[in-house]
Amino acid sequence: MTNLWPELGQAEAVIFDLDGTLVDSMYYWQTLPENWFIARQVPVPADLDVQLGMVDLWQASVLLAERYSPLAETPEEVYAELGATMTKHYAEDIALIPYAREFLRQLKADGIPACIATMTDRPQVETLLGAQHIGEYIDFVLTTPEVGQGKERPDIFLAAARRMHASPARTLVFEDSRTAIATALKAGFPVVAVRNPAYDYAATDALAAELAARLWYIDDFLPLLHRAGN
Repeated sequence: MTNLWPELGQAEAVIFDLDGTLVDSMYYWQTLPENWFIARQVPVPADLDVQLGMVDLWQASVLLAERYSPLAETPEEVYAELGATMTKHYAEDIALIPYAREFLRQLKADGIPACIATMTDRPQVETLLGAQHIGEYIDFVLTTPEVGQGKERPDIFLAAARRMHASPARTLVFEDSRTAIATALKAGFPVVAVRNPAYDYAATDALAAELAARLWYIDDFLPLLHRAGN
């Protein structure tokens, strides 16, 4: 991790993913559609994870309503229900990744702008920022529904860097998704991967080596704090 310190010192800006990166929320997102099926006494498709893939909440709601709802629900109705469930979790249940708040505070003190670029919709993001009292450390939020492209394309990362007047090469991206990590690396961003123990990152490492890209791994934010080693 010591090799990351020069990169932090030279960073013009930082882009954070939210779920699985700043907050420990993946359990709630993974069980959200399963609970939707269970509540309707409908079998959960074996390939549900594949069907949902890298979709946002609205796209998931359209899929559930059009393919599976036994109640002839509209996408809007499914979206409202799922959104309300997740908003409640962000307000009451979802915690920050250890030492994330301290790292955000450190970036603010160092004068390094930071934003959130996420697939999660703005109401849930703003609920989390308020519940965890970290809004003062975040310059702005961008969501893939607002940008119009998912993280299989670099649009959201490039838009965030432009808004912070930073070059991709000097903008650190913090991510956990292997798809999003690959997208950011291909677009020229150095990436700090917040490791998910369920993931195999061999292909990610191979891509970074092929691109001669800068990629580091962390399990939490403690190693990045000044008091932890600098």
